[in-house]
Amino acid sequence: MGNTITRAKGGTAEREVEANKIVIPDLWHIAMELPGLQFDADTPQGAVLECWHLCHDLLKHIQEGE
Repeated sequence: MGNTITRAKGGTAEREVEANKIVIPDLWHIAMELPGLQFDADTPQGAVLECWHLCHDLLKHIQEGE
């Protein structure tokens, strides 16, 4: 078994999952549907995209076992 993480730790849906089976939903289209088209960090679109990028960064870090 490869790197694993605990999802929803302490919650009723707590479970161990393999890092290579984690799927990050594509939030780009959700960001595009929000009102306005500004991608600064303090806008809804910017916040969604920042979360999306952060998820990818964290997953890469987990998969590399750092």
